[in-house]
Amino acid sequence: MRRFIVGIAGLTFMMATYCAAQSPKTFTGEITDEHLNCVQTPMKGPDGIKQKDACVLYWAHFVTPPSKYVLYDAATKTIHQLDDQDKVQPYVGAKVLITGTETDKTIKVSDIKVDENAYKSNPRS
Repeated sequence: MRRFIVGIAGLTFMMATYCAAQSPKTFTGEITDEHLNCVQTPMKGPDGIKQKDACVLYWAHFVTPPSKYVLYDAATKTIHQLDDQDKVQPYVGAKVLITGTETDKTIKVSDIKVDENAYKSNPRS
């Protein structure tokens, strides 16, 4: 009986840990290309492209193989893969807040919006 109770307690703990890991979280960063070509100084893009969003779109659509969109957090130097490329494309080059669950550095995006506070504190970036 004692083993049964200890087993149930262990199983409960494992389930609680799993559920906590799967709860939605908010991530901040910038939508850019997976090789970070467009957040470097100077940007790595073709001549004539000076804007971040145009640079990211270039790497995602005009290079073979195309680059994927990622969330890059410059403060922590962290790159997160994004599960839904179509959902994040309108935010290319923008600083955003993404709500979702993370598994192995990939975020399952449930919501995305522009991080207005990032632009209030530094409007030129």
